[in-house]
Amino acid sequence: MKPQIFLTLLVGMTVPAWSDPIIYANNAGSPHIDVIDGATMAVTRDFTINGGSGNGRGVVVVGNTLYFTLANSGTVFTHDLVTNAEGVAFSVAGATGLSTIAFDGSDFWIGDYSGTNQAYHYTPTGTLLSTIHLSNCTSFCDGLEFFLQGGQGRLISNRGDSIVAPYDVYDTSGNLIQAAFITTTFGNTGIAFDGTNFRVSNRVNQSIATYDGTTGALISDVKITGTTFGLNVEDLSVDYSLVLPPSGVPEVGSVSMLSIGLIGLLYLIRRKSESRP
Repeated sequence: MKPQIFLTLLVGMTVPAWSDPIIYANNAGSPHIDVIDGATMAVTRDFTINGGSGNGRGVVVVGNTLYFTLANSGTVFTHDLVTNAEGVAFSVAGATGLSTIAFDGSDFWIGDYSGTNQAYHYTPTGTLLSTIHLSNCTSFCDGLEFFLQGGQGRLISNRGDSIVAPYDVYDTSGNLIQAAFITTTFGNTGIAFDGTNFRVSNRVNQSIATYDGTTGALISDVKITGTTFGLNVEDLSVDYSLVLPPSGVPEVGSVSMLSIGLIGLLYLIRRKSESRP
């Protein structure tokens, strides 16, 4: 390939922009899932989970598998989004109830709903990796999410069930990094990161508020429409394959630096070749 052609290809490389994702919401009471269009906040599908029994809490979607938790169970359940078959992933030892569940690209982060401020780090096969304490959580925290901040894994959590309170950022050891990164004016519960912004469930308005993923500023608060079950949202999730890069794939900054380096190298090679007699 000629150097100028290769240079053109590198310069033309762009990072694909993510469209608004599909948002999954687990509802309290008779547990059911609302599948929500992230652009319009319209429900495109809703269905019961666990046979409609229990008290719905957490939800996370990885590929075609929806994982969910109940406030009155220490078990993480599965729901196949294609076949609708349900099963059990694993149980959290010592927990009588679980709240939110998040995914870090390999493993799960699960909030306790037994009256503590604990969060558990589990493998998909049920091996406990660590237990941390979220200092600003007053217990029964329904909003917990994993996200990347400056290339570092972070957790963001609210301070209690339906409390009008901020969301705080922690590292994955449970150390408080930034208090009140997001401040709401409503009783908040679920939170999801879509790769750019945070989506927070507003149980008062039955809406989803969008907050800037860099500054924490409110962008919009749009009412959810189209559900046949009614809304009492406890947790939110997006498909994590759209948000987290696959293992071994460099971050956008790394790709950009690599491209710049290659362009510079090829430029030097071209100049050297043109200077030869």
